[in-house]
Amino acid sequence: MVSPRTKTAPDRPLPHRDRLLREGMRAFYAVGFHGTTVDAILETSEVPKGSFYHHFGSKEAFARAVLEQYMAFQLDLMGTWADRDDLTTPEKVEGYFDELVSNFVRSGFERACLAGKFSTELAASSDAFRIELNAGFARWKAGLAAMLSAGQENGDIRSDLPAAELATTVLVLLQGGFVLALSDHDDRSLESVRSTLATVLSPPRKRRV
Repeated sequence: MVSPRTKTAPDRPLPHRDRLLREGMRAFYAVGFHGTTVDAILETSEVPKGSFYHHFGSKEAFARAVLEQYMAFQLDLMGTWADRDDLTTPEKVEGYFDELVSNFVRSGFERACLAGKFSTELAASSDAFRIELNAGFARWKAGLAAMLSAGQENGDIRSDLPAAELATTVLVLLQGGFVLALSDHDDRSLESVRSTLATVLSPPRKRRV
């Protein structure tokens, strides 16, 4: 689940805030929240310390801003697939998942889900961050639920379970698959998730009388 890259004109340098967020994304993926220092971010982004504290105020507020950018990327990417009129709903979900996997593999099996990484590192020790993570995952699940609910209306997603419950299952499968792939640097667990998604989402087959 690779992070977004801020787009800008080739001859125009990124604003300080965007440069800090870009380097924060890179650093938090690489060494986590506790392994990242403000001084390291300032050095790699070539931004003065005063600018950092002007925009964010603290390291934790900065990490929450990076998380917000990451979640916006996830929702935008999912929305792009949800808007595809040429695909069935299962194909939209699989296309979204395949793009996440492709980005992850291109990163050398290093950049999975930043929200998942922050959850394991910070949710138990920071109430502010736990609330932020919970809100982010809620938006993620809501986006998935909206896509699956539309699929239920179209008849290509099972309707015997609520869309919200299916969305939670999909998100759990995604998170679990990427955790395993991070540990073994192998995409076979992700291939298993892909095949399981089809089983979980497809309408039950009608029994022949």
